[in-house]
Amino acid sequence: MSYGLIIFLLALSTRLLNLLLQDLNIESYIFEDQVMYWEWSLKRAYLSGSEISNTLLTERMPGSFLYFELLQWITNKNLFIILFIQAILDSFTCVIISNCAYLINYKYKLYTGLFAAFSPLLIIISAQVLSDSLFLFTFTSSLYFLLKYFKFNFSNYYIVLSGLFLGLSTFTRASTFPLIFLSLPIIYFVMKSFKFKFSKISLALGLFVIVALFPVSNRLFDNIFYNNSFSLTSQTGSHAAYWMVPGVLTISENIDRDTAVNIVNKKIEDFGGLTTNPYSDSNILLNVSINILSDQNILHIAYAWLRASSVNTIVSPILIDNRVRNLKHTSFANEGNINNWLTSIFLNKNYLDYRNIIIVASILSLISIILFIMGSYILFRNDFILGVLAFLIIIYFCLITGPTLSPKYCIPYAPIIFYLQAIALEKLLSFKKQSKYAKNYK
Repeated sequence: MSYGLIIFLLALSTRLLNLLLQDLNIESYIFEDQVMYWEWSLKRAYLSGSEISNTLLTERMPGSFLYFELLQWITNKNLFIILFIQAILDSFTCVIISNCAYLINYKYKLYTGLFAAFSPLLIIISAQVLSDSLFLFTFTSSLYFLLKYFKFNFSNYYIVLSGLFLGLSTFTRASTFPLIFLSLPIIYFVMKSFKFKFSKISLALGLFVIVALFPVSNRLFDNIFYNNSFSLTSQTGSHAAYWMVPGVLTISENIDRDTAVNIVNKKIEDFGGLTTNPYSDSNILLNVSINILSDQNILHIAYAWLRASSVNTIVSPILIDNRVRNLKHTSFANEGNINNWLTSIFLNKNYLDYRNIIIVASILSLISIILFIMGSYILFRNDFILGVLAFLIIIYFCLITGPTLSPKYCIPYAPIIFYLQAIALEKLLSFKKQSKYAKNYK
């Protein structure tokens, strides 16, 4: 049996088991952003006859809504079957992640795939009505075909597929839109290092960018010509104003999130308030956010970003599972101060179950971060350029996420984490094997 099939079956089994242990009553199971994805899909968002206003539709990309609309139509809105189909998709993603590792270094294929298959983060998001699973599938597929392009004689077939899947990931989430252009110098320098002619390089870059832009071209052209905006969505301003800025203010002003949001709203009123144009409002919110952040200490801003990036990467994703979140506890996002949050969790007897999960999750997180650090060191030592590229991807997504706290924000670079952990695990097992042979030899 091939490694790919083993990884797929293991991934699908864990995801199916997770679904079977859930109470998939739509009214109680779907909450927060999932409600929006489910209801918008029911109301035919981004299709003719949509019941959602155009103003709201500008906030998101169409990909995930069209995906769920298709699944609702195929399954007659059966939530279990929809999530099971998504589990299958996520299981294929695990295989793709494993194959990416194989293209870089075959020794790490199995371990990388196993980390993906048993990842609590991927298991949890595959059971949610959100864009995460579809986005990870398309984005990882783009990376896979780009690696195949570099590995197999720079065939234009692979560069087209890489561009297409990057475009589809952007059609799902606008966060990868800049990567369409940021990928170009990387492709250029790699091809240049192999001494390809300028005509060959130009053709590859042209094919990549044209195919990548095709899925979002309609939205992009409409925004340029009718909204005077090069953004794909009108969500940039609201993300900055209501997530980035409060994340900084809770640290710099030592206040809770609600108070920080009130400060932002007051600044918006002082700025003249919002209009009825979503893209104009996005610019207003972005300008207000920049003005607020410009008054903050750069160290507080850097700390807010670094703290969120570290927490999102280190903290166990088990904490975002519905069953864990429903346990009695105080919210870290609302508390803001990690010391106060931990004190509350460990001293309040009503939070006993949640505290026990925190302890177990912390142990697992410690193991994960040790493997991550070890793998990073080994990668930089053996292939410095690849290490730099890997961490540039991580840094990119950390920068656009900002000081927003949730383990799910590390989803785009989760495959890199799995690969680094696989490097460390392989080295540890290899060291143990060598020690055993040395002992037997003596």
